[in-house]
Amino acid sequence: MNTPPMRHEPAHEQPAGGLSTRLPGVIRSPRVAAAVAAAVLAGASVWAFAQTSYLLIWAAFVGWASLDSNGAGRKGAIVSTGSMLFGVGMAWLVALTAAAGLLPWAPDVSSAVAAAVASLLIVLASAAQVVSSVPSTFMGFASTFAFVTLAKGAATTGQLTSASWGNAGIAVAVSLVIGTGLGIFHGELARLLAPRMSQAAKARVRLDGSRAHSDRAGATAPAPGPSPAR
Repeated sequence: MNTPPMRHEPAHEQPAGGLSTRLPGVIRSPRVAAAVAAAVLAGASVWAFAQTSYLLIWAAFVGWASLDSNGAGRKGAIVSTGSMLFGVGMAWLVALTAAAGLLPWAPDVSSAVAAAVASLLIVLASAAQVVSSVPSTFMGFASTFAFVTLAKGAATTGQLTSASWGNAGIAVAVSLVIGTGLGIFHGELARLLAPRMSQAAKARVRLDGSRAHSDRAGATAPAPGPSPAR
């Protein structure tokens, strides 16, 4: 009886993705990787912003949070940034309306009326995709009013119309956009810290370690589950 030749299987089979896919991640948990990345970026950005007298670290963190609330993906970054900047513009118009006395009432009444009209327009404008995140628009709106209220002389017509960092429309907008950049960089850094997880997810990582939503803009949606029993 002829004995079939024995086949020798290799001890370790090379994965299709190459050697890099076999390397263990520096950090196994996506949440821990996201936490470490957030700590590094938060510390570095606070130090960097402290070296300037015009960029606003709190506004940058608002921009970062806005990106994350919109899913942290590419489309979410567009919607988050567009919505926040729209909010900045609306708040700037409200502040200028009150400062210039364009309405025939006391400044506090004029501000209230202008803010009401702006809020109405913000919600109606959310039908447009690029400004569809109403929460992000209000983040930009509130951040601008925080600057106008707290910064000395920021509520004057001169400052609001100046081409300087004392203009809330400039300082807040730039800081918010930098925050968007921090959020994007955070996702990439978290992927580098946990390569095994990133190979499986093929997506950026959000602040809590979950996958970024790149398939659609706007707020995150729960993962699809089984259909309810009928």
